[in-house]
Amino acid sequence: MEAFEQVVKVFLEAKGYIVTTNVKFSIRRKTRKVKYDEYQTHGYEVDIVAARHDSLILASVKSFFGSVGVNRQGFKGIADNSRQTHFKNYAMFNEPEVTEGILREAEKRYGYPLSQTQFYLFVGKFKAGDEIIITDHLSGIEVGAGPVKVVNLENIVEGLLDAAQSKTYYNDPVIMTLKTLKEAGVQLKPPKDDTTVAIQALRAKLQK
Repeated sequence: MEAFEQVVKVFLEAKGYIVTTNVKFSIRRKTRKVKYDEYQTHGYEVDIVAARHDSLILASVKSFFGSVGVNRQGFKGIADNSRQTHFKNYAMFNEPEVTEGILREAEKRYGYPLSQTQFYLFVGKFKAGDEIIITDHLSGIEVGAGPVKVVNLENIVEGLLDAAQSKTYYNDPVIMTLKTLKEAGVQLKPPKDDTTVAIQALRAKLQK
C-alpha cells in the first residue's frame, strides 16, 4: 500500500467504512483476434475498496505529488490525442469492459447491489487548470449508483481534520500527526484559492 492510499484509507475509515487496499478483480476482455472471438482473463487492481452498511466504494487513488499532477491526458473524451495519453492508468473510468467487469465481480464478491456501489477517484495533485474539466468529465460517467465522484486533496484534508478534532480515539499515525500539529499550534487550514471556489461551485451545481 502506498503512503497516500493510507491517507485515503484513514479518511474513509473516519466516515465509518471498513477499508481494504489493492484488491484484484478478474476482468474478461476480448483480444484483438480478427478471425474469431477470443477472450482472456486479466487481474485488474483497484486501489481502495471501502464498505459500509449502505455503501460500497471502489476507488482509484493518485497522489502525483512531485509531478505535474493528474491531467486530462489520462481520460478518453477530454485528452488531446495528438499528444501522449495515459488511458491505461485510468482504465476503470475509460474502458467499459473493465468498468463492467469490476462492477460484476464486486457485486458477486461483496453482495452490494449496483444501487449502493460507486466509483471514486481520489487525487492528491491535479495539473494546473485540469481539475475542473476532469471533475466535470467524470461526473458525466454513470457507474453503479451514479456518476463517478472526484475527491481532491482539500476534501481529504478537511475530513482528516474533522476526525482529528473528534474526541473519538484513532490509533492511527495520520490522525495522531494532525492532533500533534494542532496541539503545537500549527495552522492546518490554508485559505481557499480561486480554483477551490470554482470546484465547490461546480460540485454544488452537479448535486442539484
